[in-house]
Amino acid sequence: MTDAPRIYAYDYYAKLYAVEEAHWWQRGMRDAMDAVLGRALAARGATRDLAALDLGCGTGYLLQYARRYTAQPVIGLDISAYGLAFCQQRGAHALIHASAVQPPFASASFDLVFCIDTLQHVSPRGADRALMRECARLLRPNGLLFIRTNSALGHAPLHGADDALYRRYRRGDLITMARDAGLHVERASYVNLLPSVWGMIGEYRRAWRRGAIFADAIGPGLAMRGAPPAPINALLHGVLFIEAALIRWGIDLPFGHSQILLARKKR
Repeated sequence: MTDAPRIYAYDYYAKLYAVEEAHWWQRGMRDAMDAVLGRALAARGATRDLAALDLGCGTGYLLQYARRYTAQPVIGLDISAYGLAFCQQRGAHALIHASAVQPPFASASFDLVFCIDTLQHVSPRGADRALMRECARLLRPNGLLFIRTNSALGHAPLHGADDALYRRYRRGDLITMARDAGLHVERASYVNLLPSVWGMIGEYRRAWRRGAIFADAIGPGLAMRGAPPAPINALLHGVLFIEAALIRWGIDLPFGHSQILLARKKR
């Protein structure tokens, strides 16, 4: 994992751009998002005239994908000019170059805010809580926040990662941050359960072979490999598709190396 592209480097965004659309994990994570967000919007009888923001939009695939929720262009914000350049390659133009912790928008500007794999990366220490408060500030009454981030479950301790730059969370951590920001938590679940069990076994096995109890992890880097051959990619996506169905039926998964949270701005 030490050769994984570091966040904010060009190689990081180039690799993300290459895998974001078709990789089994990326597709499965979108299935999980649809499971909670689509249901929540339908329950509210929401129209497609929603103002939406992607905080930490990366290379911008979500800006296209989220059009299933709204007919309006989704605004993308990212701190990286590299990421925004890839967004432009996808045809996105409603882009803001800024920090997710200091978004240049008025309060109550959006009905829907996405924060995808951003919370764990913001700095300095405590910036994740500031980001949660900003998400709450930006939402209109009854607006929705969808967060995806990592999980502290099933990992050997990180080695060489600065917790001011990168953190891992438990489900209770996210729920507490959201509630402290004045949000009502509607769903919170771990995701990627079965593949994470396999990944956990491999991670600890590699650590034990080195005679160490920690993971040789770089912290804020993109360790995802390219998509496997099509049949394996489809099989692994099928596993996550089933997990998303369980989440859609109201079952919160007890384990996974990723997690999702859906929260609502109180009226």
